[in-house]
Formats: sequence, structure tokens, C-alpha cells
Amino acid sequence: MTNDWITLPGPPIREEQGEPYLVRESERGRLLEHLSAAGAGVVEVDLGDADNAVDVLGALKEVLEFPSWCGSGWDSIFDAFSELREAWSFPLAIVVLGLPKLLVKQPHLALNTVLGISRLCEEFSIAGDQLVVFYLSEPRGN
Repeated sequence: MTNDWITLPGPPIREEQGEPYLVRESERGRLLEHLSAAGAGVVEVDLGDADNAVDVLGALKEVLEFPSWCGSGWDSIFDAFSELREAWSFPLAIVVLGLPKLLVKQPHLALNTVLGISRLCEEFSIAGDQLVVFYLSEPRGN
């Protein structure tokens, strides 16, 4: 079964045509308005202070429902896929704050996080559900 999908915002809200979707901090309000008007559920998560994957997934677990048995590794998240499909309402948008800070502090963790979340988005897409992630970036020139 395929859920309704929202239309993604274009420029100037979204900087790039493809994933990962970057949005300037100054466009955050317009992004949230667009997503809400389109009917998407929206959660925001700040990953700027994460030191490891446990911190990243812990931050996601603070804003989204996960099964109690779900661990703190990406494999555990993918093992919980069926339960997540039942628990989350789609279309769903995750707005990630703190990526520029994480890239400076822990570049490997930041890249693995973007890859892990992108893989999760792809799995939901294959199943007919829209999970889209927007990463707030610093303004150009900073």
C-alpha cells in the first residue's frame, strides 16, 4: 500500500535538487510551513552534539516512536522496519539540525549518519511510504 506523498519544496527553500536535501537555516520557517501545509508529519532533531551512533539514534528515538527492544545501531533500526512502518505516520519529514557542527566535530559520524538515514528513506520509499529528510545548513559564504 502506498501512502500519499508530498511535493518537495524547490528553490529557494531547498538548495539542491537531489539528496541529501540541504536547507539554509534562514529558510527553516518556510520549510516547516511548506511541510505542514502539504500534510506531512514533521519532527526536528538536533545531532550537533552527538559523539557516536548511539547518540544519533538516541536523538531520533527522542522524537520518533521506536519499539522498546530496538537497540542503538543502524542494523537494529532496519530490524525494526515493520514496526516503524506501523508506528510512524507518513508522509514524514525529519528536519536535522546541527549537521554542520557534526561535520566539523565528527566528520565520519556525520557522513555515516547521512548515509544511514538515506538508506532508511530508500527502504521506506520501496515500501510505499515517504520519509524525507532535510538537513539545515549554514548560510552560503559562512
